[in-house]
Amino acid sequence: MPNTQNSKVNSVGQNNKSLILTLLFLGWCIGNLNRFTINYAILDIAKDFNMNASMNGLIMSSFFIGYALTQIPGGWLADKFGPKKVLLSGVVIWSVFAALTGVAWSATSMMFFRFLTGVGTGIFYPTASRTIAMVFPRSGQGKAQSILLVSGAVIGAISSVLFAFIIGSMGWSSLFLISGACGIIVIALYLPLFKVSTSTEKETANHTAVETTIASPIKYVIKTPMIWGMFISGFCVSMITWGINSWIPTVLVEIRNIDLMQAGKYQVMPLIFGVFAMLLCGVVIDKMQTRAIRVLGIVLSGITAVSIYLMYTSPALVMFFVFEAIAVACVTAMFVIISNLVMRQFSVEVTGSAIGFMNFGSQIGSFVAPTAMGLIVDANSGSFYLAFVFLAIAAVISGVAFLPDYFSKKDAATNVAI
Repeated sequence: MPNTQNSKVNSVGQNNKSLILTLLFLGWCIGNLNRFTINYAILDIAKDFNMNASMNGLIMSSFFIGYALTQIPGGWLADKFGPKKVLLSGVVIWSVFAALTGVAWSATSMMFFRFLTGVGTGIFYPTASRTIAMVFPRSGQGKAQSILLVSGAVIGAISSVLFAFIIGSMGWSSLFLISGACGIIVIALYLPLFKVSTSTEKETANHTAVETTIASPIKYVIKTPMIWGMFISGFCVSMITWGINSWIPTVLVEIRNIDLMQAGKYQVMPLIFGVFAMLLCGVVIDKMQTRAIRVLGIVLSGITAVSIYLMYTSPALVMFFVFEAIAVACVTAMFVIISNLVMRQFSVEVTGSAIGFMNFGSQIGSFVAPTAMGLIVDANSGSFYLAFVFLAIAAVISGVAFLPDYFSKKDAATNVAI
């Protein structure tokens, strides 16, 4: 009889984990709609508001200012109050201001509403990461994290065609109104279903190291040297990701002379590569020690730098997309690596704060890239060459951030020397 009861508890626990991860995945899919909407809408918005490349960059970056500013508070709130209330608060904020973006009447109002949409969206990721740390054992967190993160690549692939269609048929305003309305779906699912059961937490605790009480999680996190390395690497990876996501549609339309719908179709292939790379990386790194993961991060950084340069300079359009696919696959895998290394380094009770701090650096990069590239393009008479060299250099710096030996002497996932 005891064996039967234990079996039932484990079954319920596993079912609860799967449900929570599914809810997090769906929630972050909707959250990622907020990030991608502007990339295709900006072409028509620029015409309506008579903006140059620098202003376009500021509009695209304004979301990431708000997103970056809520990374650390979001993680801290998740550590202090638990995930459900924090997640729902973020969804309400992003839904309201995503919808208001659709009725923006000027570049200034657009920037303001995008900023506040970023505030709401920024709460979600560190809170979701904290939830994964609570629910999943260390040996399964890489895979769970990759499933959460792959939502961005999935939405990126879908949006490349769907958003172009919506803009072409209904106008750019409708895109933001739809994005805001989708938040209602998340709220409707989370209110009754999002529960971290006591049995699941106990089951997870048996697979993790003994936690200690930390009075000030943020102070503890920022005093740990490795978090600064991952802060820098995350900054560079997000600069590359959002430099590509923000400006590739413009490059294809204005430099490669492809219409917006065709550009969206071509963008599906690189993003599908990103989906597979992210999932594969999540499975593989759960079986790797920390030192090997660091080496993988360095190698992927180097491949990214070369691919970005060859992507822009390749005369053949097909090679442009091949090298873009390689670059996208590498940077999506690298973000899984960065998140996993942070989760290995820190105890569950400060995971939200640690992920939030790392992702704060990451989202500063997301803010910097669109604006910096816009300024570089305007300074070079419309040429994107130096803007993509800028991204290649960022990839090199990301690789350097993995070099110092500031990781713990014990691998938290396996409790063996590294």
